[in-house]
Amino acid sequence: MQETRSFSLARLGAVLLVLLAVASFARVAPASAQEDSITIDLEELNDSGVSGTATLTDNGDGTTTVSIQVDGATGDHPAHIHEGTCDDLNPNPEYPLNNVDADGVSETDVEVALDDLLAEPHAVNLHLSADNVATYIACGNIEGAAGGETPTETPTETESGNGTGVTTAPATGVGQMAGSSTNAALLAGLAAIALALVGGGVVLRRRELGG
Repeated sequence: MQETRSFSLARLGAVLLVLLAVASFARVAPASAQEDSITIDLEELNDSGVSGTATLTDNGDGTTTVSIQVDGATGDHPAHIHEGTCDDLNPNPEYPLNNVDADGVSETDVEVALDDLLAEPHAVNLHLSADNVATYIACGNIEGAAGGETPTETPTETESGNGTGVTTAPATGVGQMAGSSTNAALLAGLAAIALALVGGGVVLRRRELGG
């Protein structure tokens, strides 16, 4: 009877440990995914009426998916990632993006890791048309980090290289880590119970053998 009891305790403890390991992995995976994505604001420029967001997601293979969603678009707006910031932009695009369509949508896989874009100043910039790329209609700085927030700064008025006024505002990165301290404490408590059950089974087994 005692032998059966000790075996059951040890087996129950082992099962609990396995379940805890699986649960811990399941909670870590979403957190890692969220850490690799940021969303920035695309601020209206030159009274274009176009504004929205761009979400940049690292795919883990050296590429980044750039998903743009704006309001006020009329279609065929060229979009690029430029070096520099919106108020000090290199006019030569570094990474071309698919044109923003009439629904205000564009999605592109870019051959660069998100960390590399964040390492130096970069910005997502939208243009009026292929025939008028010198007119910027929306822009957002690629900055911030998932899991935290970058304070939004007051927009500033500057002059672009083509002599037009450009209104920009640094963007805010968004994203939260999955999990919480409460869940961590619960997992730790269950782990302690599982270890106690395993230990209790081992002690009972040793007593039986010694007896």
